[in-house]
Amino acid sequence: MLFGKKLIKRCPQGHEMELSWRRCPRCTRRAPLSVAPRDITEQTVVMQAPAESADHTRVMAGSEPAVQSALAILARLTATSGPLTGQEFRILSGRTKLGKAPREEAGATLLALADPYMSKDHVALEAGPGGIVMIDLGSTNGTFVNGARAGRAMLNDGDELRLGNTVFRVKQGR
Repeated sequence: MLFGKKLIKRCPQGHEMELSWRRCPRCTRRAPLSVAPRDITEQTVVMQAPAESADHTRVMAGSEPAVQSALAILARLTATSGPLTGQEFRILSGRTKLGKAPREEAGATLLALADPYMSKDHVALEAGPGGIVMIDLGSTNGTFVNGARAGRAMLNDGDELRLGNTVFRVKQGR
């Protein structure tokens, strides 16, 4: 458990922001756009600004082990049914966005998945030492955890995650 550590969220320019803000008021010169109130499950995810010298935005497929091995692998998603059956995707520490064509976001890993029923930006997984939080990004067909529609959920080992027509099995750990 992390005691004494402050949770910090920063915009791409490095400005410190409240955890609930979706845009930086200093960069946009507008009032911050907040997301739904944060719950206790999200307090387990440590969000820090990426190092200035490194570009942490990556587009990866499940078959790029050389790039992925440099970061901590916290979980694996194995497609058990649907158009991606049999494929395995590694979830790294930090934020991972999944969808047909996820938009770039500073510090996020992007996984473009070939399921026609997924939204472009379908779901984000925020992985940290305390666990993995799944956040639906306003997908058209919704996100389901163990058969129930969920906007936000803490994922556990063995959970089923359905995005579009693909069902994934969550396996935490390396």
